[in-house]
Amino acid sequence: MTVDFTGKRIAALDYGEARIGMAICDELHIVVSTRPFIPNGPDVLQTVKSRLADDRIDVVVVGVPILHDDRTTPIIESIRHFIDRLRVFVDIPVVEADEAFSTKSALALLRASGARRSARTAKGRKDEVAAAVILRDFLETI
Repeated sequence: MTVDFTGKRIAALDYGEARIGMAICDELHIVVSTRPFIPNGPDVLQTVKSRLADDRIDVVVVGVPILHDDRTTPIIESIRHFIDRLRVFVDIPVVEADEAFSTKSALALLRASGARRSARTAKGRKDEVAAAVILRDFLETI
């Protein structure tokens, strides 16, 4: 699937078994903003769909940690299963992006920002920032 990203509002999701981090950007792809994390549970697809609609998102990017030797892991399988279900559930393109090391980058950004330890370790904060890292990196590739 080829997607033209020009003028599109894009969201990125950092999938986790407990929480899904979310970040969005404007139509010009200049500003990346975090959004509150989404608890991963039975209503997760409906919650994601609602959040995407609220932010008028045109394309959603989901981070997948790509291993260099093409191996798969249980978390990669969970993420791909989530992507498959999301593609059926929403009416906008769902794109995979390599998110290897996004959480490490998020923690480094939080430390570099001078955020107190309590702010850096707040539930879901690193997931939200990891989604912003995924989106920032994705925007650099398009």
